[in-house]
Order: sequence, then structure tokens, then C-alpha cells
Amino acid sequence: MNKDKQLKKQMENKTILIWKMAIASTVSWDLAKLVGSHHPYLAPISVILCLQSTVNRSIRFSFHRMVGTIIGIAVVVLLAPLLKVNGWTLGLLIIIGCYLAKWLKRDETAIYQVALTVLLVFVMGNKSGQYPIDRFRDTMIGAIIAVILHMLVHPPNFTEQAAKSVHRFTEHLTTTFTQVSSWIQTGLEKNVGYSLQMETKKLLQELHQTKNHIKDATNSLKYNPLAKKSEKELQEYHQRIYYLTQGYTYLSSIVGTLMAWSSAGTITPKHQLIWTEQMKALAPIFQTKENLAELGPPGETLKVTIPTELEEQRFHIALYLETIGLLKKMNELPRNKV
Repeated sequence: MNKDKQLKKQMENKTILIWKMAIASTVSWDLAKLVGSHHPYLAPISVILCLQSTVNRSIRFSFHRMVGTIIGIAVVVLLAPLLKVNGWTLGLLIIIGCYLAKWLKRDETAIYQVALTVLLVFVMGNKSGQYPIDRFRDTMIGAIIAVILHMLVHPPNFTEQAAKSVHRFTEHLTTTFTQVSSWIQTGLEKNVGYSLQMETKKLLQELHQTKNHIKDATNSLKYNPLAKKSEKELQEYHQRIYYLTQGYTYLSSIVGTLMAWSSAGTITPKHQLIWTEQMKALAPIFQTKENLAELGPPGETLKVTIPTELEEQRFHIALYLETIGLLKKMNELPRNKV
């Protein structure tokens, strides 16, 4: 069902993009002709190229396209009269223009636009003296119309996709907490432990994907005048992904520690019961959508205690275990070392 909704949403986005492209191309062509262009097709070309996945990306691409266009035109206008039209001189002008863009620390997109502009202006400028002027003016017209239309008519908003990604990761993380709890309760079987380690690796990939979805959603709201509600939602998702990341880090660490404890043969039924309950108590923290402070008084979730005589040694022990883990990963210790 979710896949059907996702496919439907993708088809809707493509339909909107098609209509935007058609309308903006029509308007930009007519406007270019109205201001006297002899090459009005240059404006729709800019429209098509500048309609990126978000308004922010459209603005950035338009800026780099305009910078590249200006540099390319300047190089050709200044140097082309001194050169013959052939492949060698074209290559020379592209090198000069692109190195100029590099020297000005322009984006890679601008370098591509420089090369494209040099090619077209160098060739077309010899056939039509109006081409360099039309190139600059029509490129600007197409870029401006594309950005304005993209910004005001159904601007892209990826907040919904980010929300689904956060909820999906939350569900998988809390499910894994429950699985770890059951694993402890049933005796820490080694094969199940290996499966849980593989599961935590999958969770890491999903965590990265979720963070990327939130980042894309945040970028999609830049220069979006209709995004006030979505901005508030994304602030909540940024906070939630922070807590979910802490949960994942804890979970991935504790699975390895439990496997080592089980292999050492020193874990007792009492310890198993304590840590079973601890895992059950932690899962709701990451599942809740409410403020964490509303779950209960601080400390109520902590089910584990240690003997008083070990209390002052807890930091020494924690650092010792972290160091052991590092040295094992660096192959500096035997794998069976706790």
C-alpha cells in the first residue's frame, strides 16, 4: 500500500514538473521575442535546465549558469576576433574560459556552462552578431521565469518523505530493541547475536538514508514561501533523529558487549533478567512522539544497579572496555578478549 502511495506521489510530481516546464517555456519564449531576441529558443533552454528538484537548487543552478554564460561570452568576444573558427581554437577558448572560472573559484556547474557558452557563441556568433547579446539576455529571462514559477506554483516540499523515513526508522529501531530483549531472555544464542549484529548494520544504512531525507527536506524549504508549517515539523524531526542516533549507537555497542559476556560464560540468570527488563524499558523512549520529559520522572527508566563497592570504579571500567574494543578492531588483541 505504501509503495502504491509513493508511486502515485512520484507520478504527481512528474506531472507538475511537466506543466511547469511547458508553461515557463512558453512564457519565456514569448518574452524573449517581445524584447527583440533573434534566438528566443535560448530562454526555454534555460527554463528546462534550471528547473531542478528544489527551489534552492534551481536558484543555485541559475546563478552558476549565468556566471558561466558571462565568462564564456566575455572570453569569446575578446579573443574570437583574433582566431579562426576550428577545433583547435575552440579548445583553446574552452581552456581559457574554464581556467578563468576555476581561478574565480566557481562551482563545477559554472565550468560546464562556460564550455557550453564558448562553443555556441564562438560558432553562432560568426553567423549572427546578435547571438552573444541574445545568449545573455534570454538565459537570464529563462532562469528568472523558471525560479519564480518554481517558487510560487506548488514548490517542491519533501517533508512528507522525511516524516515517513523517520517513522520507518523509529519502528525498526524499537523492534530491534525488543528483539535484543528477547535474545537476552532466551539465553543469548550466538547465531541470534550474529543476526542482530547484521540488523544493526542495516539500521546504520537506514539511519544515513533518513538523515539524507531530512537534509533534502530542509533544502526543499529554502525560498519556499508556503513552508512555515513544514519548517516546524522538520525542527521536530531534527530533534528526534538526534535521539534516534543515540539509541542506535547504544544498541550497536551493547549487542557486541552482550555477545562477549555470553562467550565468557559469566552472565547469570539474574543478569539476564535485569538486562531483559532494561531493553524493554528503553524501547518506548525512542518510539514516543512526545517530549521525552513527559515519559516519567528522570531515572525511572534505569533498571540496572551495580554494587556500591563498584560505583567509584564505573568510569575506569567503561574506559577499559572502550579501549579493549578499539584494540580488538585494530587487531591488537585476540578476538576472545573481553
